[in-house]
Amino acid sequence: RAQNGNYPIDPRMQKVFDIIRSGRFACGDNEAQTQFCGLIDKLCNITAAGTWDGDRYLLIHDFPSYVSAQELVDKTYADKAKWASLSIQAACSMAKFSTDRTISEYAKVIWGVEASPRPAPTTKAAA
Repeated sequence: RAQNGNYPIDPRMQKVFDIIRSGRFACGDNEAQTQFCGLIDKLCNITAAGTWDGDRYLLIHDFPSYVSAQELVDKTYADKAKWASLSIQAACSMAKFSTDRTISEYAKVIWGVEASPRPAPTTKAAA
C-alpha cells in the first residue's frame, strides 16, 4: 500500500513532526536539528515504508492505535479501584517470572557465562 502512496500520516503525528521541524527541540543545535529532520524524512518516505530506507517498523501506520490504547489506559487509570484490581490480576497471572530466573537465563543462553556463587557468610562465635 505504501509503495502506491497510500501511507497517510495521522494529523496528530504530523503536528509533532511540524513542531520538531520548526527547531523547537534542537535548541539552536544545528547538528541535532539535521538529525531530527533526517529521522522525520526517513519515517515519511512513504515509498520505502517497511524497509530500512523508510518507516521500518511502520510507526506512522500504528500511531493512531497507540494513541487509542493510551487513551484507554488513561481512562482506566482514572478509576483507581478498577486500576488496582487490574494491577493485582496482572501480577497474579504473570506465571513464572522472576528477576533472578531471567538474569540466570540471560547469563546462560545469551551471554554464555556460568554463575559464580558467593561463599556462604561466616559467623563469628560470640566471645
